[in-house]
Amino acid sequence: MQGLGKKATRGFSILAGIGLALSTGSPAYGDPVTDPGANAGASEQEIWARTGGGIKFSGAVKDTGQGPGNLTPVTANWDPPPCWYAPYLGAKDFKRVTKATLEEQMGTPGMTGHAGSAMQQLLNHYEEGYSWPNHPGYKDWNVENEGKGKFWAGVPNPAEENVLARASCSEVPFWVDNGEPAPDWVADQAIGPAMLAELAYERMVVPDTEAELRPEGEQTVNLPTWVWLDGAEFRPVTARAEVPALGLWVETTATPVSLTIDPGTDDAELHPGGGACAMSDGRVGTPYRKGDADKVPPCGVTYLRSSESTGPYDFTASVTWEVSWSASDGTEDEPLPTGIIEATQELDVREIQAIVR
Repeated sequence: MQGLGKKATRGFSILAGIGLALSTGSPAYGDPVTDPGANAGASEQEIWARTGGGIKFSGAVKDTGQGPGNLTPVTANWDPPPCWYAPYLGAKDFKRVTKATLEEQMGTPGMTGHAGSAMQQLLNHYEEGYSWPNHPGYKDWNVENEGKGKFWAGVPNPAEENVLARASCSEVPFWVDNGEPAPDWVADQAIGPAMLAELAYERMVVPDTEAELRPEGEQTVNLPTWVWLDGAEFRPVTARAEVPALGLWVETTATPVSLTIDPGTDDAELHPGGGACAMSDGRVGTPYRKGDADKVPPCGVTYLRSSESTGPYDFTASVTWEVSWSASDGTEDEPLPTGIIEATQELDVREIQAIVR
């Protein structure tokens, strides 16, 4: 195969940028698409990018998988992938879509210099077999291998806020035979079971933390506040991510394990000590019943000082969820980070001599 040479190789960054634009479409770099009708009139490249490169999300996920969910990882240095490489189009469809786009751009008035030269090199890469490091060239868009594989391309993560990170999968589209892994030089960014599990985690939606308190409203110094969660809502939830082109799916499951309460002040006694209330079958604590006013709750707090001089206390309830995943190909890996979801409410605490409940 004919090489591009040193001069052409220096223009590879331009080629990469053009290749990324060809495969993903510029709208993928804007706000996540949540409107079901947003694909009306969109190009095939744009629709492919908006769906995460052919990933289908279902189950407990936000906005059909476009936006981030509400589960916050407790591991500070954990981040889902900002982009990835995934199967794009077969040879004939890739030729039809990409050749038309390149020729249209090359025909734009004033398209000369480095950009015009780079687009011609990209056209030669897919039509004439021109190659460069890690990118063997193709004759006639590799149509002789139609049905035997697909061109793969970079996909920006619609939920990633960092624009530069989203665009970091900038290699031009490349061919992968059916049943074969992506090339070694993109292996860390190629879509696979572990990455799908992370993407499902990022988009996962769990029930909001709405702890019930008794007494409701204003609390009283030295009398316990009972806290509990309704077991009917706090059950394991599952988010599914699937790549039909690979016959691969992953199910990521979050299971609630505990409720942690923060009274919003050091002048309080937690029940149990530390404020971590165990969860059993989705239920935490015990509902308050008449006559329980002087009893110590299995989950709750006793305020020792009124809030009259400081203003309301910020009472926070956080549910901890353990996250695991399984894949259709039997892949096993380390569990995903534990996640939390919390809710804060203001509590007024008063001090009185006596109270009858």
